[in-house]
Amino acid sequence: MEWIYAKGIPIEAQYLYRKALDYSQRGRDDEALKYLRQSVIIAPGYAKAFFEMGNCCARLGRFDEAREKYERATHIDPRVPAHA
Repeated sequence: MEWIYAKGIPIEAQYLYRKALDYSQRGRDDEALKYLRQSVIIAPGYAKAFFEMGNCCARLGRFDEAREKYERATHIDPRVPAHA
């Protein structure tokens, strides 16, 4: 697996994250979540992916799940903005 050393996140995980953002921007948050879940399987420390999962869940009205994803993101990287 090829790695981007600057971030320590596999290219595959970043690709899935970007694909999820595309779906999310088109209002397809359920589809975006599928790609984000795959991304964090590859890179369990990918805080940005967990944060975006929180955003998708919040837009879908799944607030408890959103909070869980935001907490996971801030646990991994405290610099990620906190949402409640």
